Amino acid sequence: MGLTLNNGGVTPRQLAYGSDVIVGIFDTGIWPESPSFSEEHGMGPIPSSWKGKCVRGENFDPAIACNRKLIGARYYLTGLEHQLGPLNSDSEYRSPRDWVGHGTHTASTAVGSIVHNANYYGIGQGTARGGAPRARVAIYKTCWNNNNVGTCSEADVMAAFDDALRDGVHLISASFGRAPPLAPFFKSQADIGSFHAMQLGVTVVFSAGNENSAPNPSLVQNVSPWSISVAASSIDRTFPTKIVLDANLTFMVTSMLNPLVEEREKESAVAFSSFGLI
Repeated sequence: MGLTLNNGGVTPRQLAYGSDVIVGIFDTGIWPESPSFSEEHGMGPIPSSWKGKCVRGENFDPAIACNRKLIGARYYLTGLEHQLGPLNSDSEYRSPRDWVGHGTHTASTAVGSIVHNANYYGIGQGTARGGAPRARVAIYKTCWNNNNVGTCSEADVMAAFDDALRDGVHLISASFGRAPPLAPFFKSQADIGSFHAMQLGVTVVFSAGNENSAPNPSLVQNVSPWSISVAASSIDRTFPTKIVLDANLTFMVTSMLNPLVEEREKESAVAFSSFGLI
């Protein structure tokens, strides 16, 4: 639309960028050192309506990790350990810190701060930002690394819904689901939790999960009518790269990103599990 992202470090007046909206992320945690979770220029104090907290855990010090951008961080393990046994401390953090990386990805996509000169080893350089870069983020780590697969306990998801709604989030983003055939709404903890959120005026946004099963029909993983289900999309960017062989033979190759495959890999890392069934 031709609107500027940044004007000398000051956000243009006409763009609120989600200012003071509190977004709860239900996922695999967060990597707080990412520039995507640094405080935006001129960001004011934490809204007085916020009742949540940042909890201490392994490699996660609230005094260092949390700020006026990352205002909340909790983690939930009781249900998962009851179901699968003790957490493997060699491949997870017993804290809100993200081992899998999926939660950091979804949080930065939703509310990541504006980051200039972002790139991947010099490729795709530009300005990175989330959909609402001035929104606040609260992390609810409900999903964990289990043999290199992200796994979520329904009991832990329900506990996170309880806390998030008491804490005062305005919106919940949850990028997990279970493959069809889907359980009835009254037997799905995600559907029950999102129903209670809707009753309190809190919108819940789920991933559709269509990238795991496209192009087959009727395989969207989250379909409750009181929530929003967002499908994977595509992009049209290319990444030309020079490859030199034997120091004298040069090729210019172009990688056309296939977002369907890329998103399938990201989303399939988080499998929604119920007791006795993974």
